Amino acid sequence: MKEDTLMIGIITSRKCPTCGHHEVGYETPDGAFVPLRPGDRIAVFPKAPIRVAERDPIRHSEMTADVNEQDPATWAPWVPEPLRCNFSLCRRYGVLVDRALLQGEMSPPLYEMAYRQKLRWLIEKEEATPLSVILDRFFAAPHLASGNAKQAADALWEELDEIRAPATSVTAWLRDKGEAFLLKMIHPKTVDELKGDRLNDDQLKEELDRMSLEDFLESL
Repeated sequence: MKEDTLMIGIITSRKCPTCGHHEVGYETPDGAFVPLRPGDRIAVFPKAPIRVAERDPIRHSEMTADVNEQDPATWAPWVPEPLRCNFSLCRRYGVLVDRALLQGEMSPPLYEMAYRQKLRWLIEKEEATPLSVILDRFFAAPHLASGNAKQAADALWEELDEIRAPATSVTAWLRDKGEAFLLKMIHPKTVDELKGDRLNDDQLKEELDRMSLEDFLESL
């Protein structure tokens, strides 16, 4: 890889296939693992422009903070094209992706990254109801609300099959866009129900922007 080549991926770890020790690196959108070495340069992409309520990890009190403003045009809404006619499916599977990353078609690693970011954003902007109350209501798992928004989102991802299911369904469909994977994604709906007017990008983004965490969990 040339020194000036821009690489994008998701931080992960694996066992080295040669010696078996754990190594940290990142997975590129095409599924390749690239180990991180001392001296490697990385970049952290900015958050979406929303107003958030963050939980103080020490006092567990809520603090309102402004996220740095960014041009809304930076974020591209995305959902599997066959689902654009169904509001519930758009809420369940729709994500916002940095346009700098969405070059060409959506890839499984990029969708997973955008989906996990969506979880964090939904937690960050939830102000009306304590996160522990919401998680107790939907999953009887109030303990997963501990920590900041990223820690809570990671805990939901690691602990709850229901949370991972949408990402699992979409990544499977991205690898094989046959009807069988589409039916798994929309179950219990049928393909015949995927008719009607489709949301354009502006409508889809508006739907995702106004969706609350409870709206999303109800769509599951």
